[in-house]
Amino acid sequence: MPYSIAKKQLSPQPVLVARRQVQQSEIAKAIGEALPLVFSYAHRNGIAIAGPPFARYPGMGPGLMTLDIGVPVAAAPNVSDSEVRADSLPGGPAAVTTHMGPYDQLPEAFRAIGHWIQEQGLTAAGAPWESYITDPDNYPDPKDWRTDVFVPLAG
Repeated sequence: MPYSIAKKQLSPQPVLVARRQVQQSEIAKAIGEALPLVFSYAHRNGIAIAGPPFARYPGMGPGLMTLDIGVPVAAAPNVSDSEVRADSLPGGPAAVTTHMGPYDQLPEAFRAIGHWIQEQGLTAAGAPWESYITDPDNYPDPKDWRTDVFVPLAG
């Protein structure tokens, strides 16, 4: 799939997240288990959700991957929960693209951004993330799934 990649200036975004460490083959399961916890915490505590759910990858290795699974919120909340914590997505420059299709093809989007960053003479700086714009419950055909991919860049 050809990707259109752009450099965008992002504003910091407060989020609620649940952290998981999983094998790559368990990412979908981890997201499916963690998102309901985050949504439930926000609902129980009157925290306004301000965007689509996401998964951020602060640690990727040959074994376990670290994922922050969450949602953007309207304001930074005080959190007192063992599973859910307040955090933020970083502001600053980022390489951004949109992936249309199944989630198992998302590595193609990350590879395309990596090549683009290199061609532009830029440097990735920080944990990448993907925002799930369409809900598979509302769009059952994976070809209709839209995922925005973000890779923070050095200033």
